[in-house]
Amino acid sequence: MPGRTPASSRPEWDLVASVILEVLLVMTVGFTLLVSSMLGLSTIPCIEVGRYCNFTLINTGTLIALWLPISAVVIFTVWTVRRILTGRMAYWVPIIGLLVCAVGYGIGSALVQIGMPMPLLPR
Repeated sequence: MPGRTPASSRPEWDLVASVILEVLLVMTVGFTLLVSSMLGLSTIPCIEVGRYCNFTLINTGTLIALWLPISAVVIFTVWTVRRILTGRMAYWVPIIGLLVCAVGYGIGSALVQIGMPMPLLPR
């Protein structure tokens, strides 16, 4: 079957790279969760009189930025382990997981920013 190599003929660097990238993925998700939890503080300017915030967008963006990296690390860790155990190249799976985490945080952060009010201009 194409794409499958016996575990003995798979290069050793694949296993080493997969483990290093998987650790990097977990560390990146931890940092992303720390930063994403601060997105909830974006509602502080909404307290001022005369400003309107779209709380639905802010909550949706915060949830996406928090839960997408958690689900990505679980899914891509399981996928990496399955590929390693079946003797397939697995180094590229954590790289895609890192990209999914970055894109998820970017989308969530963008939604939070869209939900924020425009700054009040001085008269």
